[in-house]
Amino acid sequence: MFNLLPLLQKKGIIGESDIDDITKESQESNHSVEEVLQGRGISDQDILTAKGEHWDIPVRSLKNITIPYDILQYIPEESAIHYHVVPIALVDEVLEVGIVDPDNIDALDALNFISTKKGVPFKAFLISERDYKKAIEMYRGISSQVGQALSEIKTEDDKSTSGEVSSLGEEQETQNLDDLEQTVQAAGKKGQSNDIREEAPVTKIVATILRSAIDARTSDIHIEPEYDQTRVRFRVDGVLNKSLVLPAKVQRAVIARVKILAGIKLDERRKPQDGRFSATIGGRRIDFRVSTFPTYYGEKAVLRILDSERSNITLQDLGMNEKQLDMVKKAVAAPYGMVLITGPTGSGKSTSLYAMLNEVDKDGKNVLSLEDPVEYN
Repeated sequence: MFNLLPLLQKKGIIGESDIDDITKESQESNHSVEEVLQGRGISDQDILTAKGEHWDIPVRSLKNITIPYDILQYIPEESAIHYHVVPIALVDEVLEVGIVDPDNIDALDALNFISTKKGVPFKAFLISERDYKKAIEMYRGISSQVGQALSEIKTEDDKSTSGEVSSLGEEQETQNLDDLEQTVQAAGKKGQSNDIREEAPVTKIVATILRSAIDARTSDIHIEPEYDQTRVRFRVDGVLNKSLVLPAKVQRAVIARVKILAGIKLDERRKPQDGRFSATIGGRRIDFRVSTFPTYYGEKAVLRILDSERSNITLQDLGMNEKQLDMVKKAVAAPYGMVLITGPTGSGKSTSLYAMLNEVDKDGKNVLSLEDPVEYN
């Protein structure tokens, strides 16, 4: 049976005398050895590295990582819970999978079965128990809440058609969807609040999308109609990831809700429109800049997230190494010159510039910023 403590003692992370104490504490408290170690200040990374070296398997931290919904679909939630495995990403047509216990033969057999069934090879990475639990929560996040709201819409549709069978077919369904959109519009006309409300099903869907995007540190939300579905994508670190797929029938109502929040014309669907709104999410104020565009299958909406907390970021928070950090600080402190920043949408250009502004001595210098549009204030 695998024993983690001698490995940590060999690496000098714990002393020889600690082994018996930790084992005894684990037995008496009914906590795992890893939980006891964490309680004593041993980091997840130290534990994970020792285990990875023992099993000769690469390790992966899931800190600040959001697993897209389409990736989670590779392994059903029930299987992920039973075998203690989670899908992480699809890289070069290879499914990267996080596993807690590489000695679990059943888990490896299950992964081989899923790999064959899905027609995609997999590569296993060792992850911590804590990261595994966070990943499992992602199954119950955006998809679960949106699924519940969609079921409420279906229930309302069923109630509206239960009295008699209509011979109008698609015309009757279209009428129901028009009613749904009008309900969303009417709710918006009653008065706007800075809080994200969740009474109506479609309002729940939009609120869930906004909250999930904030949690994932998303820079842009794309709501895109297609022939038979509505695709929702989040841009994280400059890369668009499919996060959710909605039925095509709710597209108009979802876009209507976004338009109401942004204060733009509901009945204008043939021209691009721009607007913005603010909302209180998780106790803090978030600004959203909204653009809508007409497409073949309906209107598309793009929401740029302007989180004021990002304007308080420092150069140290940007993840540069010591040499890069020193070079940037010298450039910012220079009495003259120019610093150019380039990169794709959502890659952190504005965030980097605000971090540089925060580095400037505003008390001793006259600082002006020219911005179009102004993202943070």
